[in-house]
Amino acid sequence: MQPLPATRFPSFTEGQRIVSRDGHVEVAKAYYSVPPEYLGRAVWARWDARTVRIFDSRMQQIALHVRSEPGRFRTDYRHILDRKITGVERGATWLLQKAEHIGAEAGRWAQAMVQERGIEGVRVLQGLISLANRHPGEQVNRACEIALSHEAFRLRTIRQLIQRGASRMDEQGELPGFIDEHPIIRSLADYGRLVHHAFNHPTLQGAHL
Repeated sequence: MQPLPATRFPSFTEGQRIVSRDGHVEVAKAYYSVPPEYLGRAVWARWDARTVRIFDSRMQQIALHVRSEPGRFRTDYRHILDRKITGVERGATWLLQKAEHIGAEAGRWAQAMVQERGIEGVRVLQGLISLANRHPGEQVNRACEIALSHEAFRLRTIRQLIQRGASRMDEQGELPGFIDEHPIIRSLADYGRLVHHAFNHPTLQGAHL
């Protein structure tokens, strides 16, 4: 009998992907960049627990990334050439204008989000516009206002605020509970202000603790 190999047998998952307008492909709900000449083209992705490899139609490797958790981006900035940046920025500008049409707060949140997240913000802008097509603009605008006040720049935050009724959160004292569930890091001073707000809310005044 031959000795067992020093490492485990290779185990991976693979599938075809189309490179999106922001120059990334989706793999297991995370996003990985490819060279700009593959924009809009079909590529082949192969991934395991540690790495993601992208191949062209001739199965030649064109990109290699460390595996990332869902919702995250891995961008090799060698893939971001001048002509590609121009195209992405043009798309982001148009989407930012669409966000401003939702409302002033939505426009401010969108601008701050793009400054914070860079190229990956294009997908977030697309999601924000999609939310505005399904919900009243005033709800989306109010959710953006609250999210911006806490420097929360994920679409999931906006979606959850809308679902919970962003316009009622400050009035009913529900915002602290939402923050407890959401992965936003704050200073002790911020938590102190939230506790002060909660204990001074009219529904709690006069209560016996």
